[in-house]
Amino acid sequence: MKIAVFGASGRTGLELVFQALNQGHEVTAFTRKADKVTITHKNIRIIQGELSDDNKVRQSIEGCDVVMSTLGMDNNKKSTALSEGTAGILKAMELCGVKRFICMSSAGVLGNDGGFWFGRVMVPLFLRHVMKDKKRQVEVIRKSNAEWVIIRPSGLTDSPKTGRYRISVGKPASRSVPRADVADFMLKLMAEKKYDFSLPAISSRQD
Repeated sequence: MKIAVFGASGRTGLELVFQALNQGHEVTAFTRKADKVTITHKNIRIIQGELSDDNKVRQSIEGCDVVMSTLGMDNNKKSTALSEGTAGILKAMELCGVKRFICMSSAGVLGNDGGFWFGRVMVPLFLRHVMKDKKRQVEVIRKSNAEWVIIRPSGLTDSPKTGRYRISVGKPASRSVPRADVADFMLKLMAEKKYDFSLPAISSRQD
């Protein structure tokens, strides 16, 4: 399949691109800094640009079967960059006739699904503005015409892929999950439709 990945130069985005290429997919990697996408492969196309550049965003999506986002925020300042950028992606998808959108958000985006420590300590102290824009992003996606899934990982780690993780409706089953497992689940969602129009949580298994 042909996949457009937004946020391709982030740690989860790079893992997603890497796994997609290994599975034989063609990837268009959208990034603000092309030199940070350190993967060389015959099936990768790198497009450098800003999310505010409608032409570059549309160029990235044209001809793709599915669009994936691992976009995040670099700091906890007030911003609407994430929600506005996502709105631009969804608009371009509609113009290009691409329906399927797989988006990584985070635990806590539903308000009470991040657990006590994350919800009562981490978010108020360090992530208040980040979480506000992530919530706006969710609403933008919900109101779109896309065929969407928003996944809510618990704390992301750089541990190796396990292929064994827990998907749940409410709170994540554990406090962490490898980025590699998040990427694995996102790629499975290209064909798996049972989670369409929902926000499943993903976390490491405890058994």
